[in-house]
Amino acid sequence: MVPDISVTRRTLLAGSGVALGGSLVSTGLLAPAWLPDSVTDIALELYPEPPGHLWRPEISAEHADEAVELLEETVAQAKTLQERIDVNTLPEDLAFHLDNSDPSGGWLESARDESNPRERLFAATYGMQFAGEVIGYAKVVLDEVEPEALVDRGMQLRKETDAVLDSFADYAVSNPARDFAYLYATERQLSFARLNSHRSGIHAGGVASANDYSDRDVASTWGSHIQAKQYLRNARYYRDLYREGLSSDASSSMAVLNDAVTTLTNAINEFPRRDEMRTKIEDELELTHETPYGAARWELFALCYDNDFRFGFDADGYRTGHTVVRLVEVARALLARKAHAFTLSELDVSPDDSEYDSGHAFREKRRAVRTFRSVRNKYDSPFAGVLAQTASDRIRAGDIGVGDYEDDIPGWRERVEATTYYLVGTGQMRELGDVLGIVLDGWHTASLD
Repeated sequence: MVPDISVTRRTLLAGSGVALGGSLVSTGLLAPAWLPDSVTDIALELYPEPPGHLWRPEISAEHADEAVELLEETVAQAKTLQERIDVNTLPEDLAFHLDNSDPSGGWLESARDESNPRERLFAATYGMQFAGEVIGYAKVVLDEVEPEALVDRGMQLRKETDAVLDSFADYAVSNPARDFAYLYATERQLSFARLNSHRSGIHAGGVASANDYSDRDVASTWGSHIQAKQYLRNARYYRDLYREGLSSDASSSMAVLNDAVTTLTNAINEFPRRDEMRTKIEDELELTHETPYGAARWELFALCYDNDFRFGFDADGYRTGHTVVRLVEVARALLARKAHAFTLSELDVSPDDSEYDSGHAFREKRRAVRTFRSVRNKYDSPFAGVLAQTASDRIRAGDIGVGDYEDDIPGWRERVEATTYYLVGTGQMRELGDVLGIVLDGWHTASLD
């Protein structure tokens, strides 16, 4: 409930005063509980947030330019094939994909115009899928498709990803807080390459037979393979950056990484399993999204009890053998489960509540940002940034949807879900040092032996 305040203060909050009110709230000069929800909602959006990316490998202009060149070659090939086709004779679905003057969907122009190397690389890579699909559809129309060749090319791409992975099989490090971050970036690109090597860039186990390729599969796989080629280039580029940073006394960290994965996984196993938590919320507590408490518990379940850390690492998975990626996924999963317990204790909502004051959401965003900054200042290494990325993502996503209420969705739902995001971010950052220590302290201990 908003208390009765003076006309002067209400005048301050009206019109241009809303922005001033938001700025005063952000500095703590006005308590959020004094303000109506509509104003606090705006302040929530305006309050500063963590960076969108805490750490990423640097991208050179030369590397980005090579990606643009690959896209240019792909577009040129697509146009050459298009010139051989009369789209007016094609069925509507095929004509739709081939009747265009820019096979890249505008991404080649964006890549050429972009001055930032990272953005140039992104635009070029994105455009490869579009241009590659045009090539695939054109070959379907021209009856030049050999699905067996696509299957073979996919296998070759996977062999190349394995070769890059094998090139740093001992996981030598000299500065783990830096080197693990570069190894993570390298493995992540390899996982993208391996995933895109499969039919339509989708992998659910095994290898699709050439007989299973539809016309659509041929086209989408052509684009996916070109993107896979670029992801392989990225992986080699990141691997070389990692190698450049190694000192002469670098030593293998494989045993340390495996021990850390085991320790972190054992810690996760002390928490309820995902299906057990779902059963508790759904069957035992009988919660739905129709109350603030129920909405918060379901959102908290979605944020903190995913099973991504278990997926894709088996012998046939697209992340098989990716030791550092697995370590990061397990560490993030543990941070999320620890944040679940913290959020429940701090949520300030009960099963009987029917409303939720936006002031709660604002206070938790403010605390989340302050906690994030404090912890990040203490743990400022690249690898700490990798582990803390999900906390930043949660905090930044909290205000999405707040203030944009549909008639059938009560305003309290977005506010209590926003609060859940902020508390999860706070909880993860509070635990970051301990989880990070399991990895880095293990390496330092081993290096002394």
